[in-house]
Amino acid sequence: MDDLEFRRKLYADPHCSDDDIKAAIAGDPKKRAFYNEIKQLDKSMDQASQVQVPDDLVHKLILRQTMASHKSNKQRQRLHLAMAASLAFVVGVSFTLWQQNNLLDLSKQAIAHVRQEGDYALGAQENISLQQVNAKLAQYGGELSDDIGRVYYANFCDFENVRSLHMVVAGEKGKISVFVVPHNSAYMPKGSSHDEKYNSQAIDLKRASIIVVGEKGENVSKMKQQISEKMQFSA
Repeated sequence: MDDLEFRRKLYADPHCSDDDIKAAIAGDPKKRAFYNEIKQLDKSMDQASQVQVPDDLVHKLILRQTMASHKSNKQRQRLHLAMAASLAFVVGVSFTLWQQNNLLDLSKQAIAHVRQEGDYALGAQENISLQQVNAKLAQYGGELSDDIGRVYYANFCDFENVRSLHMVVAGEKGKISVFVVPHNSAYMPKGSSHDEKYNSQAIDLKRASIIVVGEKGENVSKMKQQISEKMQFSA
């Protein structure tokens, strides 16, 4: 099991006990360490979520206020507010981190998708017309208002169990992969990633995310901007 699949499974279920997860943990100290960290984070999140504010807290504060001097009340009030604010901040930050860690990074996944396909799509030498591209985009309520250059390949693909459109277009130096992925609450809809060979950028449009992947040195930002300006989605 590769590192990306291992992390994705544990982000989805920190207590996953599938055989492939057990095998990965047993055979790789780094994966075992990550497994322990994600379980500890899940435990901490569970404990944080158990914090409850007593129903009679307001009444107790009012009672103390009537029994103490104005100065003492001010001090107590500031202390309680500070504690509540600190607790709310910790819980809020923890929940945000937990939620982000469980989202699939589209920009990173797109690079993995390109690597996995190899030359299957990048090796295509077709001349797909704008009309043909728009016929496929219509399934997502999308349309390109103008050409984006030569399109070597345009077909549907399985992007992490979501039916998406994969195109290969001409860049300034070589070929650029473009993915149109319908919105999904489990995805991080925008961002950027890179590895030793590829750079990728994702942008969130009206009904889908557009991810552009090119080899290092290729101007993926220009292609992303060009597509975002020409891609239109119906209401």
